[in-house]
Amino acid sequence: MLKILNKGMSWFENGVIVIGLLSVTFVLFINVVLRIIFKEGLVWAEEYSRMAIIWIVLGGSSAAVREDVHMRITAITDFYKNEKFKFVINFIVILISIVFTVFLFYTGTRLVVSMFQTNQVTPALEIPLWWIYISIPIGGLMMTIRYIQSLIRLIKKENIVKVDLL
Repeated sequence: MLKILNKGMSWFENGVIVIGLLSVTFVLFINVVLRIIFKEGLVWAEEYSRMAIIWIVLGGSSAAVREDVHMRITAITDFYKNEKFKFVINFIVILISIVFTVFLFYTGTRLVVSMFQTNQVTPALEIPLWWIYISIPIGGLMMTIRYIQSLIRLIKKENIVKVDLL
């Protein structure tokens, strides 16, 4: 069950990143071409790009936790060679990250509920704002799950499990 969840989350993360980046690149390229040729671009291109980038960042953040590639300041752990000390520091960092991502999930959920209740829409595309803001609790939940997986790996002293998506 956990392998299926892990693979499904990986597919979602990678899909959001790939589809998001390709679509933003395509839309902005077409917009630039239209502005050069016709002196007028797509009204909704920048709005769409901002929305897609929000999803890309949150999907990418979860993928970065999965791959353990978030930036770190390792001066303290590099200075001390004691493995127990490194374990404790990494444990604390992951716990703080879990608290933050749970907070992100909670506050993001409240924001989505608020946007849903007020029926706010975007100016150009007239998409309900909650469609955009739902990326916050989804990203927060996925990062929480990924950090819990990292904590389990740390406790079991396992390396990162790379998921083969093909």
